[in-house]
Amino acid sequence: MSTTEDLWRARMIQGYASRGAERITEFENTALRGASVHMREILASGASHGTMSYAELVQQVLAARVSSYSLDLEWLARLAGVCALQNTEPTDTELASAALKLVNRQPTEVVQNRRRLLKLEVELLFEQQRFPELEELFVRHPQVRSFHFDYLVTDSRSPFIRGSHGLSQERWLERFNRQFEDYGLSPVTLRPGNGIPFNRLTYDPVMSETPSVGEEPTDPLVTVIMTAFEPEREDVLQSARSILEQTWQNLELLILDDASSAEFTPILDELEKLDERVRVIRLSTNGGTYAARNVGIAQARGEFITGQDADDWSHPQRIERQVKDLLRHPDQPGNQVYTVNMTEDLVRIRRGYLPYIPSAPTLMAPAHLLRELGGYLPARKAADNELRNRLAAYMHRPVGQIKEPLIFMRILPDSLSRADFRPGWQHPARRAFWSSYKDWHSRATPEQLRLTDCVEAPLHVPARFTQAPEVGPKLDVVIAADWCEYGPTQISALEEIDQLLHAGYRVGVLHLDNALHLAQYARTHCAPIEALISSGHVQLVLADEDFHQVGILLVRSPELLQFMPAGAAAFTPEQVVVTAEEPPRDARSVVSYLPGECTRHAEAYFGRRPRWMAATESIHGSLAELIPPEDLSGLIHTSPFEPQATTPRRRSLSARRPVLGRWAGVTRDDWPAQSAETLARWPADGETDVRLYGDPGAAQRALGVRHLPANWVVFEPGQTSRPRFYRAVDFFVHYAQTPPSKPERAVLEAMAAGTVVILPVAFEPVYGSAAVYADAATVQASIQRYSAEDELFAAQAERGAAFARQHTSPGYSDFIGQLANQAMTSLNQETLTL
Repeated sequence: MSTTEDLWRARMIQGYASRGAERITEFENTALRGASVHMREILASGASHGTMSYAELVQQVLAARVSSYSLDLEWLARLAGVCALQNTEPTDTELASAALKLVNRQPTEVVQNRRRLLKLEVELLFEQQRFPELEELFVRHPQVRSFHFDYLVTDSRSPFIRGSHGLSQERWLERFNRQFEDYGLSPVTLRPGNGIPFNRLTYDPVMSETPSVGEEPTDPLVTVIMTAFEPEREDVLQSARSILEQTWQNLELLILDDASSAEFTPILDELEKLDERVRVIRLSTNGGTYAARNVGIAQARGEFITGQDADDWSHPQRIERQVKDLLRHPDQPGNQVYTVNMTEDLVRIRRGYLPYIPSAPTLMAPAHLLRELGGYLPARKAADNELRNRLAAYMHRPVGQIKEPLIFMRILPDSLSRADFRPGWQHPARRAFWSSYKDWHSRATPEQLRLTDCVEAPLHVPARFTQAPEVGPKLDVVIAADWCEYGPTQISALEEIDQLLHAGYRVGVLHLDNALHLAQYARTHCAPIEALISSGHVQLVLADEDFHQVGILLVRSPELLQFMPAGAAAFTPEQVVVTAEEPPRDARSVVSYLPGECTRHAEAYFGRRPRWMAATESIHGSLAELIPPEDLSGLIHTSPFEPQATTPRRRSLSARRPVLGRWAGVTRDDWPAQSAETLARWPADGETDVRLYGDPGAAQRALGVRHLPANWVVFEPGQTSRPRFYRAVDFFVHYAQTPPSKPERAVLEAMAAGTVVILPVAFEPVYGSAAVYADAATVQASIQRYSAEDELFAAQAERGAAFARQHTSPGYSDFIGQLANQAMTSLNQETLTL
């Protein structure tokens, strides 16, 4: 890489770091959710004040050549968190341990959330069996004992891990039982023997103060559904016994065998003989956990139904607590308890995880409600969370949470769901399924939430959760974007999809996280694309699905390639095309992406070298200076825009006082740098109404508030359409930090709808007389002038509408056809060469 390229790269990395400086937790979480190793460069830049690359910082930290004075410890802590929780590089654990040691030895006020960082350091030291250092940490930081009844210290001294160097079994058990004693629950003990500790868990009724309950004739019968497929004998026997030994005795245990092979028949027979309350139902076809549970729901005799996994262990008071809670709260649709996740050695320490979380399988609800809803969706994964949330939506009340440790979940290295989760990350299929059912639940009526034999749920269930096809039908075009946002890029892409569908193309969409779009928590797909996915009009493509045949993969933002996920896609498109709607660096020398790096990342991930396509001739010229000619298409990418489809134009104000509108934006950079300038353009004084279209988060961050001013109203995409939004807006006051290289969709749509558009003075070369130009100090004067004179307003509105009509650009499907022809020509040339 040349010196100039090094300079631009450093400037880009520092720019991303400066954007994330005020949202550093969101930055870390975004890197983890997107599985991006490349984002470590930004964290390293922040940690070193822009003086070191990631590789250089790793070398310096491991060699102990840096001090707390030379680094930004907040950024270093976030880098340590990303490395520790991704754990994909050989040095990750060592680096994270060294960085956390440096950070955690500083005063408490130096970094945020010190408890979390201490917990992570304990987890890493425990994994590496560095027990003397652990003991030193416990002395230095006694606050670690505040985590869930001192489990970090208790587990690190377990006799099952450290033998004679740990606590005695009696002393360890006393400390282990603290998690129950605080809730008034019976303590547990271990059966004698040398077997797996998890399978020795039990309790002594003599030692318990809780009498046996649930045997009176008026006590409701509870059905516990357990599904099993080729179970481990000791594991499933332990799970079944934990139900049969419940203090609530009026129960039945339905064990649904999901078509295990004949060699497991003796285990099933043994289970059936445990107790007269056990019924084993042997299924002839393997349909997965949730199909089996649906059989159990149909066969259940109980008034209440709940579940239990075949390798978990329920505390003896679990069913009692759940039943009594529902009897006390008859308006509550159901409840669930909390689980304590642990290994077979009863160790709760796991890198990046809390041991104490809600347990989806323990949902207990009235049997008639579960039958009304039609039970679980036909999915092999994640359907328990969906049913819980559907039940809450159906009854318009949340499912109750009993925050007591009433079930133990056994964590095995080869469990079915383990590949779907890492700390801070879950498989895109789970995110997609969650996004789809959350959207369905939010808009469906109670009647629509009921599943029957003749009604299919109107949502997308990923192929990973059903039966994936060997080879899917070819997708002509797959559009890659950050589909969890709803901004100009997504709106343009949706218009493109609409035209392609009408032209008969098979269209898919691929979500890639954009490092500019920071978020604390997982995001759902934007409503319009979710509707297309759930209706089946477009195919959701996941990168690890190998059954896809893809013609053109159209990447709608170069930034998506700058900080790619780790690994590689399981399919190879015939052609990868990157559309650049902005140059790599703007007039202020702000660098958004590096075309050369984006090319290398795309080629490594998709197995195909991408071709670049600019949105304007000037952007084409910028790219031509940075990438080889063969990587640059001669076509100009123009997204479809047809203003005649928008609402009729107005000739005067729509209300007594002016209504100012704008798109809410996606990032903080979509708003002025200073809140005073924001309020000068869009006042909070009540003299005007301000209406935003989109997610209010960026506006809240721009003003530094949790609640927007009283005269500001936000319309999210699911609430209204863009044409309806524009219909009520008089003045579209638009802001961007740099002038665009071509007219922007938001501005064109506003002009086409008859609003008067007010822009920064620097935008005049792009829009000419179609807009009014004002700086922050003169915006309100311009609004007053055009509000006072109807003729002036109408004339300006017509100039804007005429400008919008000049930029009509239909025929997107023809443009894609040209791309496809280029790809075919290129493939033929490659074949001839070979």
